[in-house]
Amino acid sequence: MVKNQGAYDNITKIYDTFAVTSKSRYVYVYDIENDMAKWSDNAVSYFGLPGEYVYRADKVWEVHVHPEDRATYREHLKTAFEGKRVNPTFEYRAKNKNGEYVACSCRGVVIKDYSGKAAFYACSLINKGIVDNTDPITGLANHYEMFNYMHKLESEREKYILLLVNVIDFGDINRLYGYMFGNRMLKLMAEWLQNEGGEKGHVYRGEGTILGLCTVQMDLDEVTALYQQMRKFVRQNMQIGPNRVSAELGGGVIVVDEVGIDVHAVYTSAKYALAHSKTEKHGNLIIFHNNELEFNKSTIELVGAVRESVINHYRGFYLNYQPIISKNDGKLCGAEVLLRWKMDPYGDVSPSEFVPWLEQDSTFYRLGNWILDKAMKDGLKILKKHPNFYLSINLAYVQLERSEFRTTILELLRINRFPGTALCIELSNVSRDINFDYLKSQVIFLKSCGIRIALDVVDFTTLDLATRLPINIIKLGPEITENIGKNPLSRYMAEAITGFAANMNMSICATGVESADTEHRLFKYPVDLYQGYYYSRPVVFEEFENLPLYNN
Repeated sequence: MVKNQGAYDNITKIYDTFAVTSKSRYVYVYDIENDMAKWSDNAVSYFGLPGEYVYRADKVWEVHVHPEDRATYREHLKTAFEGKRVNPTFEYRAKNKNGEYVACSCRGVVIKDYSGKAAFYACSLINKGIVDNTDPITGLANHYEMFNYMHKLESEREKYILLLVNVIDFGDINRLYGYMFGNRMLKLMAEWLQNEGGEKGHVYRGEGTILGLCTVQMDLDEVTALYQQMRKFVRQNMQIGPNRVSAELGGGVIVVDEVGIDVHAVYTSAKYALAHSKTEKHGNLIIFHNNELEFNKSTIELVGAVRESVINHYRGFYLNYQPIISKNDGKLCGAEVLLRWKMDPYGDVSPSEFVPWLEQDSTFYRLGNWILDKAMKDGLKILKKHPNFYLSINLAYVQLERSEFRTTILELLRINRFPGTALCIELSNVSRDINFDYLKSQVIFLKSCGIRIALDVVDFTTLDLATRLPINIIKLGPEITENIGKNPLSRYMAEAITGFAANMNMSICATGVESADTEHRLFKYPVDLYQGYYYSRPVVFEEFENLPLYNN
């Protein structure tokens, strides 16, 4: 600190002359020559900055700026620092500590030294996501305000219950009747929930078409009864203009009766319960409680720990690689990328225990981008030895549906100088609730980048997608291959699926090959690629490079 004492004193004096504090306004002063900035405390907390004084400030903050906005952001600062006339106010999106991008309005002035050179940049940053905290459709406070309220309850060590509800087929309603109709329906539901539950709780508009109720006055029985009444209302009594609408409601509820549980983990768990209610339980209320065997506090704590790892620079996450073998010559031609997480006191945790939950959280998109980036960096090393090698990476629909996805993947390919032809995107667990036309447009875009598309097929229902999407590779699931020697149905399915793919000019990758017998039985089918424990278990990159298959 002594070395930079002069810069420290200067920046402090300037900062103290105009710093203000509020929930949504952040102030910083940037020392251009020393690349140091001082930020207000609320900014440090909200954006997860390393401290009040930030060194190498230019690079540290640019990571928070949305990739689509970075070029505009840098051009504005460059022009301002050169002393040229610019609009003092400009807008861009910045990422907070939870991985959420918020719209910010930035108003800054350049302070010059005695020679006329730009010396300091003093800026006031307004978080428009916090300022605009009311949903215009329902008139309810939005989910950011819900987080604020939950944080308040947590700090006061107050017990509370969070209920999330949503219509099971809201997408179908929008497609059939239009979005204006859907908005009126959502407003009607919000009014009902406010009238029936507003006196004993706070009602919010969540993400998408989710409605939420957070209460400290109602017990679980009362919340359950309220949900059943709302379910009946949505089924029978919704009058919108001349139309009477009937719909099915889904609901998830979480009882927070112990302190120390992260509010974002609470919300993510409630969203998972809601999704489970909609897709698996036909709208029956799913309850998370300490006494429940399947949905309990330890699960929520695990989700919170995994979520915190994403925010904390992906600590505990690592990738495994499982070889994909060519049938023609038995040589290595690719690898599937598999996510792993290890952290005390949890140990090694299977992704199946946290990924379905984390998909409901805003941090999941960041994690998916980290997987792509890390895999590309490793893949470049493999391509030097195996030029025709490709990486196969699972992508969830929640990643594909993000508006910035196309820009993100193009940026990752560019930064890593990774060829699109060496990348394969696997689609798995594609449900009927997705917007199929949007999925198709994303698949076509990926193929235009040279990226291959694989589809995990475990039954004829998923195979139907292959008739409507431009698929390159059909991955025959282990549910079929593992039983091909015992179960006649598995043999019939293997024959039908591989025959279909061959006729459609698609490659076949048989997964779950665990023995020489399984491999031998698959020889009779038009399979092109093999993957399974018979060749290698998934291993970390350093072990992958030492496999005999890799060096053959």
